[in-house]
Amino acid sequence: MELKGRIFSGTLLVLVVLAALVTLDAYRQVQKIDDGSLWHLPSRIYGRPCTITAGTDIELLGLTGRLERLRYREVATVSTPGEYASSPSGITIYLRGFREAGRQEPRRKVSLALDGALVRGVTELETRAELAHIALEPECLAEVFGEGYEDRSIVQLSDCPAALIDAIIATEDRRFYAHRGIDLRSVIRAALVNLRYGGIREGASTITQQLIKNLFLSSQRTFWRKCREVWITLVMEAVYSKDEILELYLNEVYMGQWGHAGIYGVGRAARLFFDKEPSALSLEEAALLAGIIRAPNRYSPYAFPARALARRNTVLELMRDEGKLDAPAVELALKSEMAVVPLPPRQRLAPYFIDHILETIRERYPVSLLARGGYHISTTIDPHIQRVVEDRLARGIEHLSRGAVPALQGAAVVCDPSTGEVLAMAGGRDYAESQFNRATNITRHVGSLIKPVIYYTALRRGYTLASLVQDDPLSLEMGDGSPWRPENYDHMSHGEIMLVDALIHSYNLATVRLGRALGSGNVIFEMQQMLPSLAVADNPSVLLGAVPCSPLDVAMLYCGLANGGCRVRPRVYSAIENEHGTVVEQCAPSEPVRVWDASVVYLMNAALKDVLVTGTARAAHLYGMPANVCGKTGTTDEERDAWFVGFTPELVVAVWIGNDEYLPVGLTGATGALPVASMIMGAITRPGPVSPPDDIVLCAVDPANGKRASRWNSNRRTLPFIRGTEPTEVSREDLPGILKFF
Repeated sequence: MELKGRIFSGTLLVLVVLAALVTLDAYRQVQKIDDGSLWHLPSRIYGRPCTITAGTDIELLGLTGRLERLRYREVATVSTPGEYASSPSGITIYLRGFREAGRQEPRRKVSLALDGALVRGVTELETRAELAHIALEPECLAEVFGEGYEDRSIVQLSDCPAALIDAIIATEDRRFYAHRGIDLRSVIRAALVNLRYGGIREGASTITQQLIKNLFLSSQRTFWRKCREVWITLVMEAVYSKDEILELYLNEVYMGQWGHAGIYGVGRAARLFFDKEPSALSLEEAALLAGIIRAPNRYSPYAFPARALARRNTVLELMRDEGKLDAPAVELALKSEMAVVPLPPRQRLAPYFIDHILETIRERYPVSLLARGGYHISTTIDPHIQRVVEDRLARGIEHLSRGAVPALQGAAVVCDPSTGEVLAMAGGRDYAESQFNRATNITRHVGSLIKPVIYYTALRRGYTLASLVQDDPLSLEMGDGSPWRPENYDHMSHGEIMLVDALIHSYNLATVRLGRALGSGNVIFEMQQMLPSLAVADNPSVLLGAVPCSPLDVAMLYCGLANGGCRVRPRVYSAIENEHGTVVEQCAPSEPVRVWDASVVYLMNAALKDVLVTGTARAAHLYGMPANVCGKTGTTDEERDAWFVGFTPELVVAVWIGNDEYLPVGLTGATGALPVASMIMGAITRPGPVSPPDDIVLCAVDPANGKRASRWNSNRRTLPFIRGTEPTEVSREDLPGILKFF
């Protein structure tokens, strides 16, 4: 007896210890819920919101495409958020409202009064108040997933309507609030059904058990796994309330597949299937979501709409049987159509830019953190402009290639010159083909793109646009003693010409002579005022663009011309929010720093506008370039690199065409980069004329000598001057013979 007692006591002790260990393991698993390691929430990267004001051109804005991508539905009568209606006189939009970078845009119905494509005014229909502006919510550019590729949005139980809760409980666990995690009635009922049919026809898992299996266990059907499931279920029911468990279930449940990622939780499913928050779901929509849970791929409303509709109707009938709906409500709901919104293919817009921004924030937010942290990253990208840039660059390179060996590549950057914000970035012709970002990581000589800096330096130091310069051959000795004999592109010299014409026609000989007279050190000084980090060797070749820059560097340099002489730094994001919507980092626009004289910059821009009229870029209009754009072509030695930059006070577009092997491509700035930039600018802007500073005056001059033109000059040119620098001596060319003696 004593031995039996000891065996019994020992066995009991082992069982107690084992139970304690199993309970401890179960508790440790459940604790993952509180320590934040439960789910990996994908981070999402967004473009900038689309702002609409009076005067906005909705065609250049790409408004229709934006609405479609944001899944606004065109209807006859607008009644709910996410709908719009259009007519020749205007557009009515029911804005969803959104919160972004700490600001809140309200949900409201607005009317855009149109005059052709131009917005005449914006009115809020409920209050009839005139609005200064409205904003569409930002578009998602990309998502950063963890290894499980789980696409999830967290919701609170209070966010879910009673119809959704009732539908899920009626379908998945009718006695959820009555049992303690294990429903013995359901177990017995399922066992009898399965015995009758000789196989597994019905399960008995409760909502808590389903949650435990999905969160902590594998899908293997083993005795040990089932025991762990039961034990952890009992522990969870002891630790958490029913409402807390149900909320966890609503966020964990698998709802189907979208592209390479799974859809998890009713919050994300409601947004994708119905373009609604859970709180706005109708009875029929709630029933469909509840019905999908049992077999999401089998009952997919996109792949198998008839099955999904039948399943939804079954859920409605179950709700009636459980007393959650009366018969008339069910009959009405059964007659309704299954109105899911189209599920677009999952796309990643601006892939080169996405790589750039992830690299920019990598030290503070590594991809491993973003993949699980649920961050919201607000960027500066305009999705419409980005699409235009990607399309025109790819089409332009394809047209220019025509079997070129090695293959052509290119890059394009669009910036807002007032802030330095990057509105679009394409780092190559095809991201799938090559992920190397040429917009930021390639540095090539810029050729004639540097000439505006040289001419600015001259104008800043006493020259005028009418000053005469010599475009004659010259020979210079390089640092190694070798001679350097620059040439014009046309292999001709043009003698004595006005400074403005030397720039418009991009004459190398005149530019080098002018730069030598100024001193290349002064030119480099002005260059580094705009690009402080630029490292340039002081040698004569700098004067013809032996300056290594990336396309993004070039865009920043020309921002200084577009904004009137201020230095800005590139800005690629505005804010980062955590999963709770708290702004954890903000990136304010850089304060513009004036480093160039605004009046001198205006003179430069007057010449650069003529580059597109009579100069090296005069063919731009053939490719759709609008009027009132300033620009400059650039070509490097042996036509290895083709550059063009076009700009207005609102936009800077920099384009590079070349190849990765640094071999000649047989293209100039005018034949390679200019067509691409022209197509881009023609699709996104219609600039107006720029008002001059107060100290600018116009004066007619004689191109033959740069003097003030007389009334008899037949070849007179009107040029801008800073007041007090305009020529006073009158040209005697073309004067009647007798007047030349006076």
